Amino acid sequence: MDNRIYFKNNPWPEGHAVKDFCWTAEVREGMVWFHFHLETDDYYAERDIDDGEDEEYDSDWQAPIVWGNYHRCTLSTNEWHDGGFKVCPEAEYTEALVDGLELEVDMHPDAIEDWDDFAFHIYLLGHDAAARHQIKFIRTGPATFDIEWSGKIAQAYVGDYNFKYDFSTRLAGVKMPELTAAQ
Repeated sequence: MDNRIYFKNNPWPEGHAVKDFCWTAEVREGMVWFHFHLETDDYYAERDIDDGEDEEYDSDWQAPIVWGNYHRCTLSTNEWHDGGFKVCPEAEYTEALVDGLELEVDMHPDAIEDWDDFAFHIYLLGHDAAARHQIKFIRTGPATFDIEWSGKIAQAYVGDYNFKYDFSTRLAGVKMPELTAAQ
């Protein structure tokens, strides 16, 4: 399966190839926390879009030239900060628990006072914001999972703090991480 991430209504409806994905797990004060780090290939890597000078777009979100200025996406819990999201007590961390596990992360972004406290940070069209994550784990083999992940994006970099843009991905064949101690 070709791992791709889709940003609804952007210039590439076919999505963008995921170049790197890393899933890690750590123990903080007896609780398991997950970290995800996702990077895409360059937006233009698979298909160039002729963005003529006379082309008008309703928003930067739809303009290929704007996407091209930022090259690629990084969506991460640990690239710029020590984020992550709480999963379960350490003693409960098993393949059986993770199989079918569905998590919601930062579902109420308006309640988060400091945007540095979001579980994930995103570089998309600048340093934007990601919230309302829905994450599901589907076991496909021994200690191997597909991860279905969707969420919302706000173009915070340009001062738009409304989470109105959708993303989704299905990451195939990801190995379940061993636990490490918090750094």
